[in-house]
Amino acid sequence: MSGLPLDHLKRLSPREAWSKEATDFTPWLAREENFAVLAGALHFMDAEVEGTEHAVGDFSADIIARDRDGYILVENQLEQTDHTHLGQILTYLAGLDGPVKVVWISTKVREEHRAAIDWLNGHTPDDFSFFAVELELFKIGSSPAAPHFYVVAKPNEWSRHVSKRAQAFSGTAINSAQQQYRDYWGAFSDYLSESDAGFAISTPSKRMWQTFSIGRSGYKLSTLASARDRWLGVEIYIDNDPEKLVFDHLHGLMPEIEKSFGGDLTWERLDSGKASRIVVRQHQTDPMDQSRWTEYFEWYLDHMKRLRIAFSNHIRNIDLSDLKRRAETVRSEQASGS
Repeated sequence: MSGLPLDHLKRLSPREAWSKEATDFTPWLAREENFAVLAGALHFMDAEVEGTEHAVGDFSADIIARDRDGYILVENQLEQTDHTHLGQILTYLAGLDGPVKVVWISTKVREEHRAAIDWLNGHTPDDFSFFAVELELFKIGSSPAAPHFYVVAKPNEWSRHVSKRAQAFSGTAINSAQQQYRDYWGAFSDYLSESDAGFAISTPSKRMWQTFSIGRSGYKLSTLASARDRWLGVEIYIDNDPEKLVFDHLHGLMPEIEKSFGGDLTWERLDSGKASRIVVRQHQTDPMDQSRWTEYFEWYLDHMKRLRIAFSNHIRNIDLSDLKRRAETVRSEQASGS
């Protein structure tokens, strides 16, 4: 017989890996490398997590993410599906604007709930898509356990829709300006690799920004390059902060943060949207001047390291629930005093 060793695939209970849904599984799934596996199984394009335990009315959605089409709402169950979670999912939809993809993850999809997902896909507007996914856990011999996402229900034409969307994006993705940015960030990627700087770029962006993780979903460290307006920048970008609770909290720490950073920062609250940023810029600079790229990349890396030192612990320690309670107390006091 041939010498290729064989063993048997063993199915495990997901509870062996994640004893609690809220404190174990949801944070695990929200990590970029793990959410990418789920997104791949569902053929979501460029999906990124925006936050966990996102408040929608009196409930909290487990994970809110975004891809090229709009919001992705993920509801987790480390057990078989039940009517309570189905009702919560429908409640969440009322709190989100625009196209939404709903992903219901469980260890077992009951037949009546599979039928409910099929009905929703057939009787709701095209802006809504519903997916039922079974979480499975396997191992072979003494290997580490490996999760698998088995898609039980999805929109009828989903595979064809994905193919058309991919063709549309690939056909229009690169124009000359976008190619310039891709070359620019590709060169920066090579510089980071050679510098062993603790930052890496997996796919060079074709836009004026390139993002990096700063250790918590919903927050990004970004490098910026405006060829049109001739400036460079490095920023902390807060994705989803409609009430500006996080921004105001960090702004209250401005003296400490700027002292740690070693200079002044520009604090942009961006009141008209959900995002906000804290940025440092270098003006009157042409990012497309290749003779100066090494100089620019050195400037990026220096400021990336300084921003990471100044912000990482503050961002990691943010307690959103506490910020919301404090804001509600202030509003109540203002209302009682008026």
